[in-house]
Amino acid sequence: MRCASLLFQVSGETLGEVKVVRDMHERKAEMAKHSDAFIALPGGYGTIEELLEIIAWAQLGIHNKPVGLLNVDGYYNSLLSLFDKGVEEGFIEAAARDIFVMADTAGELLTKLTEARQLVVAAAAAEEEADDADGGDKDAAAAVAGLKRKRS
Repeated sequence: MRCASLLFQVSGETLGEVKVVRDMHERKAEMAKHSDAFIALPGGYGTIEELLEIIAWAQLGIHNKPVGLLNVDGYYNSLLSLFDKGVEEGFIEAAARDIFVMADTAGELLTKLTEARQLVVAAAAAEEEADDADGGDKDAAAAVAGLKRKRS
């Protein structure tokens, strides 16, 4: 049974709630649903895969939570160079390169994530305020457009 094997992947002291999931996709979806931010520590293929998926989800607008990369002793320097090469070659948009923050120490990373979270919250509030301010106009414009299509 696949979910049973995931129980053995827990390492270290358990903090908070332990959720048993069916597979890795459900695991990542649950982490995304219940997190305020994402932090990637130095790790192996699984960590890198999860990091890239969370970055891709941000790029696609699936989430707007801060993503942080703890670059202990330059562990992720080669990956960062790959991202830079992707921007240089036109495979990654320059703005997408800034989806995540990076720091060499945990304290610095937490500061950057807190700042990034504050920007996200402020942007969401401004967007909501703008929607409220012209919400009626958008609804009216949509209704008029719908009527025009029906007449054609």
